[in-house]
Amino acid sequence: MTAEHAERMRLRHRPDELFELVSNVRAYPEFIGPITGMRVRDERRQGDATRLVAEARIRFKFVRERFVTEVLSNPVKREITVGFLDGPFHDLANRWRFIELSDGSTLVDFWIRYQFANPILQMLLDASRARAVRYLVNAFAAEADRRFDQVGAAELDLSREPGLARGA
Repeated sequence: MTAEHAERMRLRHRPDELFELVSNVRAYPEFIGPITGMRVRDERRQGDATRLVAEARIRFKFVRERFVTEVLSNPVKREITVGFLDGPFHDLANRWRFIELSDGSTLVDFWIRYQFANPILQMLLDASRARAVRYLVNAFAAEADRRFDQVGAAELDLSREPGLARGA
């Protein structure tokens, strides 16, 4: 069965910095523990965007897998989309959007949809889906905290941000 999950969180870093961090897939093994290897098979410009074909190797407890995705990074839209090409999934897609807030900080909008071909892997991830997604997003947030200066106010009322009330 296909599963979906979405997360939104405000990070006190500039949207362009966060976009660059997430679009640099080659660096993932440096700060995302389960990713043990990453190889870019192909890289091309497509208009404003960059298209990568990336192969990731992951290890979590007794599971070792490899999968290949197509990553489309568009700095003008501050959006990264990922599509499945090969590996242990029937379906895998995700999207990152980086929305600049009035104080220069960023609302990170993350969405993922997945279905494993192996029902046991699907069951394992479904049991802790929210925790697994939060782990991933928090790994990026921690790396951003390590690399970048903070911007914006400690507190920001998101209900007063233009466009967010309608689900920007």
